[in-house]
Amino acid sequence: MSSSEKGETHISSQGKRMFNIIKQDKDISSQEIANLYDDWATSFEKDNVKLNYRGPHEMSSVLAEFGNSKDVSVLDVGSGTGLLGEALKALGFTNVSALDISQKSLDFSEKKGIYKKLFCVDVGTDGMPFNDNEFDVLACCGGIVPNHISPVAIEEWTRIVKQGGIIVLSIRRCYIEIMQGQEELYSKKLAEKCDEVLEDLKNTKKVEVTLKKEVPYLENSPAVIYVLKVL
Repeated sequence: MSSSEKGETHISSQGKRMFNIIKQDKDISSQEIANLYDDWATSFEKDNVKLNYRGPHEMSSVLAEFGNSKDVSVLDVGSGTGLLGEALKALGFTNVSALDISQKSLDFSEKKGIYKKLFCVDVGTDGMPFNDNEFDVLACCGGIVPNHISPVAIEEWTRIVKQGGIIVLSIRRCYIEIMQGQEELYSKKLAEKCDEVLEDLKNTKKVEVTLKKEVPYLENSPAVIYVLKVL
């Protein structure tokens, strides 16, 4: 049994189904993804406790280091049931909005009272329903995943984040690097697209990579956090 499978044996059937879809790395419609997360919403947080999910804690800590004010406008992309929103609120952030493809996940997070606004939107390659320079910060904790949010979306994120603002995103290392015991999770397509998009954004002077570091994420499965300053 691989190290990635060991942590998944005790989670819900909905969670197992999602991880199997990620491993297959096949194209899947946005509506199918939305339906899967709607089904998973009730057991999502319990599953993440079992998986020792540290993504929100690690990302909120990075945001606190880079933020000059806790009143900055933050868009939490792929917000799910609000785990990152809760972590940010605990650190004093007061102006956070949520965006997710799953309405049921947003319903869970709305009950927590941690977001100023909630948007049920597909984060594809098309334009997002926001003005230019609308947010100081955009955070995407674990949303860039095989058959989920494409790295291509980062281009659009640079439009809605103010000049001098930051985009903070985390990606599990096993999706973009071949790691022992997690080989079945590596996605060459995702890895190459990440490299391509980030290189293009740097070369066209749209972003500056101000931080890239490995952090704990899931049990025995680290992530890489990037902080991109919008130029």
